[in-house]
Amino acid sequence: MYRLGSPPALLCAGVALGCLILFILSLGRSYAFGLLFIVFLCLGFLRAQADEHHKTPETIDFYNGQKVEWVGLITEADIRRDKAKYTVQIEDKDGSVLVTLDKYPQYQYGDRIRIKGDLQEPGVIEDFNYGNYLSRYDIYSVMYRPSIKVLTTGQGSFFWRAMYKLQDSFMARINSLFPEPQASFEAGLLVGARKGIPPELTAKFNITGLTHIIAISGYNIAIIIVAVMWCLKSLPRKIGFIIAIGAIVLFTLFVGASPSVVRASIMGILGLIALNYGRQNNIHITILFTAFFMVLWNPKTLWWDVGFQLSFAAVLGLIYVAPLFKKYADKLPETLGFREAIVMTMSAQIMALPIIIYNFGRLSLIAPLANLLVAFAIPPAMMFGFAAVVISLLFPPVGLVVAYIAWGILTYIIKIIETLAAVPYASINIGGAKLWMIFGYYAFLALALYSFSIRRRESAKGGI
Repeated sequence: MYRLGSPPALLCAGVALGCLILFILSLGRSYAFGLLFIVFLCLGFLRAQADEHHKTPETIDFYNGQKVEWVGLITEADIRRDKAKYTVQIEDKDGSVLVTLDKYPQYQYGDRIRIKGDLQEPGVIEDFNYGNYLSRYDIYSVMYRPSIKVLTTGQGSFFWRAMYKLQDSFMARINSLFPEPQASFEAGLLVGARKGIPPELTAKFNITGLTHIIAISGYNIAIIIVAVMWCLKSLPRKIGFIIAIGAIVLFTLFVGASPSVVRASIMGILGLIALNYGRQNNIHITILFTAFFMVLWNPKTLWWDVGFQLSFAAVLGLIYVAPLFKKYADKLPETLGFREAIVMTMSAQIMALPIIIYNFGRLSLIAPLANLLVAFAIPPAMMFGFAAVVISLLFPPVGLVVAYIAWGILTYIIKIIETLAAVPYASINIGGAKLWMIFGYYAFLALALYSFSIRRRESAKGGI
């Protein structure tokens, strides 16, 4: 069950990560970068304390438990399989309210509405603190099936209206090209839209430890860049890299430029820089600054956004864990980014494992095998799926042919997941993970990386 960490817990986990970096950077380098990490993390903690929410008559949640009638603007529309959720910014009040309605009739971003119903405080579902989850977006109140009356349409930001329409068109095109569950799977790979995936298939993703591939993250974005660079491998490396980053910017805009996709794009680009250029270009300090400013902008990201935590850990894995696989990865083929996909997947999983266990209470014993069997198929599934959508806009028959290729790859991945999920004891529940376990894991990992670095140095000296 999804469980969010508390601020002190995440602070301690962050300090453990800081110590890990400090250990590694101390090998012939200054302690400054590791110390900066810890300082930035502590500053983020203080910034979060200053941003603590307080109820006042000007805030929406002051009226929780009452029947209200307000006018507001829909700032986000989330249409799901059997219902719809709308984020409504209330006029003359601070904050927004999350409204749950039937799937039809549907409303759009920019609709100015009059809303009437019971205002409630987000509850706690088993171990899932819904209130903390929503607080990342300054949402402290919810409403279920209130009465809605549209006053005007076409309000709000022109840019975001265009982006949401673009994303709706993108999703509609995916649904027209692929059957289910391949359509929802492809949408998850490209834009992180998991709402259409059947619950039973989602459970199998959890069992096999592959949930990360259907939640848009720096991992997915980095895979896209790897695939683009493979296609441009005849060009000089720097030119190919610049074109790949440009492709990610266009991709981010094309799929709607939601905050999670933007964050994933930033972390994915940083991760690929790490994978291709290593620590010699001080990529670690760039990542620390990026994380620092993300937390400075929205402090709740540090506490309640597990996606941010996993993306950050994955990028650190590409910097410090990926070299462990270099000797073995060199023996793998480079076709369609196969080698990079394997390295990224394994290094990201190793670094993010404690966060996954702490927040989800589950350890997938079959995840290493599942990742090995699936990782190489993710780049072509994303590349052919995206290409099918774009090509179908201009040449529908050709786009359909490309979609058949993507469908075959997606079907392979689904069959592997279904087969491995049926293996006895493929996944075990680990409830009540403690902070000392997280700290111990990262301390052990730091020592292992330290030992690896020492052996590599001695080997280099011996070869001189």
